[in-house]
Amino acid sequence: MLVFWRALSLFLFLVPTMNLQAAETEAGMEDFRAGVEAFEAGDLNASKQRFQSAIDAGLSSPSLFYNLGVVCYQLGDYVAAESAFRALLDDSDGALARYNLGLVALARDEPVEARHWFEQASAESAPDKIRALARAQLNKLAGGVPPSASEPSFRGYLGISGGYDSNIAGLPEDTASSEGGGFLEALAAGNYERPVGARSRIALDVAAYSREHPSNHEYDTRVLQGRIGWSETLTEGERGALVSLVKSWFDSESLETRSGIEGFYRWRQCSLPAAPDQCGIILAAATVNGGSGFEAYDGQWYRARLHALKYLGSWRFDGEYSLEINNRRDLRTADEFVSVSPTHHTLEVAGRYRWHPDLALGTTGSVRHSRYQDAHQVVTAVGESGLREDNRLEIGLLAEKSLDSRWLVRGEWLVRDNRSSLSQYDYQRQTLMLTLEGAF
Repeated sequence: MLVFWRALSLFLFLVPTMNLQAAETEAGMEDFRAGVEAFEAGDLNASKQRFQSAIDAGLSSPSLFYNLGVVCYQLGDYVAAESAFRALLDDSDGALARYNLGLVALARDEPVEARHWFEQASAESAPDKIRALARAQLNKLAGGVPPSASEPSFRGYLGISGGYDSNIAGLPEDTASSEGGGFLEALAAGNYERPVGARSRIALDVAAYSREHPSNHEYDTRVLQGRIGWSETLTEGERGALVSLVKSWFDSESLETRSGIEGFYRWRQCSLPAAPDQCGIILAAATVNGGSGFEAYDGQWYRARLHALKYLGSWRFDGEYSLEINNRRDLRTADEFVSVSPTHHTLEVAGRYRWHPDLALGTTGSVRHSRYQDAHQVVTAVGESGLREDNRLEIGLLAEKSLDSRWLVRGEWLVRDNRSSLSQYDYQRQTLMLTLEGAF
């Protein structure tokens, strides 16, 4: 269980300190006291609400965040618990925060992340008791997977979205639509994982996605995906491989069937600028078979991705570079040739700030350069001919509110601007979306 010596005696530690605070925190002190009383009475939900109210009132002591982290952990709200403990990493009891973050990671079946935190908590500079507890956890992990991961597990996800898209074309890379309209989206996914050794496991993933446009079903999209993979936890990170099969439909017609393989390696400590907390590489390849009327998409697809993750206090930063190569049949007729074989270079960054244990604000940005293999040849009435090169800029904003330990609601606004050497492929797109998301 969590170490919460401070959580059980926070009130004693807090009073002398808070008497020196400004008067506007008195309301926060009342909520804090009420939260401690609710905790002692066993009413964890009320305790959590009171602690959050204390934060909203301006109280920001380490003791308050420890209390909140403990309560959220016991409620199974691991996202909020992680946020509370992360706020204390630079505190004098940072080793305790790191140990508790390791326990949160174990509860979320993330042994690699847990090992990362326990190793930090076991440093020579940590208090003896914390160091001993952290090393005991490391010994358990060294002997095999944690108890929570020793049995088969199943996890599910459901997301339901609605919004407005100013450019509802399902294939904007090839044809841009000037039509806008509302849309509905649904994504359901499941994961079954089973250990096959002390550090290895196999997993089966399935997912179904649908996007419908009530005003114009011509642009409706559906996708089914299945994957089976193997992964292994290592001292320095994790590695794995998988095979996948993806089937997609556009306007109720078969668009693509994609069968592929993928391999990945993730490091939990990276010798890179800014010292990311995690980084990784993913290599993937697939054979693509286009459906009837979409034979131009027959061919091969390759992708390499480099990803890095960095935490700074309440901030989380993600950066990614990807290289995607397409070698497709392309569209050929007696009078025209259109390449659908681009090479994409994409750089993406994202930042997310945990404003409140239940509220996160974020922003995303990406730039992508695309070059198509061969020059387009089209009739003048259709557009310009020549070698196609595109530059795409995308920015987005989001706000995410946790409803409880399972459900959250997220609002997103995304703006995309594509500039092409062939004017018929210039387009702009704005998307506004509200999502209800659940994890089980």
